[in-house]
Amino acid sequence: MDMKHLETFCKVAELESFSRAGETLYLTQPTVSGHIALLEQTVGIKLFDRLGRGVALTNGGQVLYRHAKEILKLRDDALNAISEFSHVIKGKITIGGSTIPGEYFLPKVMGGFHQTVPGIAIDLAIADSQEIIDMLLAGEIEVGVVGMRFDRERVDAYPLFHDRVIIIASPDHPLAAQRKVSWEDLHTASFLIREKGSGTRKAFEGHVMAAGYRLDDFSSIGELGSSTAIKEGVKEGIGLGIISDLAVREELAQGRLREIKIQGLTLLEREFFAVVRTGRELSPPARRFLEFLIAYCADGSHIARDD
Repeated sequence: MDMKHLETFCKVAELESFSRAGETLYLTQPTVSGHIALLEQTVGIKLFDRLGRGVALTNGGQVLYRHAKEILKLRDDALNAISEFSHVIKGKITIGGSTIPGEYFLPKVMGGFHQTVPGIAIDLAIADSQEIIDMLLAGEIEVGVVGMRFDRERVDAYPLFHDRVIIIASPDHPLAAQRKVSWEDLHTASFLIREKGSGTRKAFEGHVMAAGYRLDDFSSIGELGSSTAIKEGVKEGIGLGIISDLAVREELAQGRLREIKIQGLTLLEREFFAVVRTGRELSPPARRFLEFLIAYCADGSHIARDD
């Protein structure tokens, strides 16, 4: 069973698309189709059902996917372990980031890391904070970056940087013209919020409770799974949004969005952490990445704030 075919198979399964898998793996669609066809011949079963433009795993494909992920992880672990005996660290690691670090911070870190240690390839998984912690504990990633509370008995954490959780509005929103608003003013507004499990949502919810309210006291017109979706919804005038300031720096500077400030409310700052599973010895590439990540944030110039 060819490892390259298994890699292609897993990527198609995860993206539910032959063409998107090809783009990610830098393969043509006919090559992707060829890999899957050869793999289906090898195992003797159909692995995907074609559903319009997308595909979905068959029952047999789901079984193979679980084992294929384990096989590929064992291969990476073996290569990473062997690299420790070489003067040049190389290998492949999978890291995870909650939405804010995953979309607005870790890609920059990965670029700098690749220039410093070009022999290590990195796969980045982006999910909400709770899902990243779950992936870490399940052994699916070696290093994660999240902005929420975590299980201190099973997770070791290293402080990295802060952001602010803020309320944003379109320039045309009635509250956008006010210098500051009251909590009562916000009761008349509609909100777009992140899904349960989001660190941004948990941070804002804690601040709301400290002010004597509940998140349910406000009118939510939608739960969205990404900061980008929140931004676009607010730009369209659907409602106010709860979001990290790191996600809207450009829009605020250009006046395309406005920050809504609350009377008497101190800045809602949140700390992000690098997390690893307690008691797990990191592979040499993952250990090198964690060291680079901590030093990158300690420098401070990479994440300098405008406010």
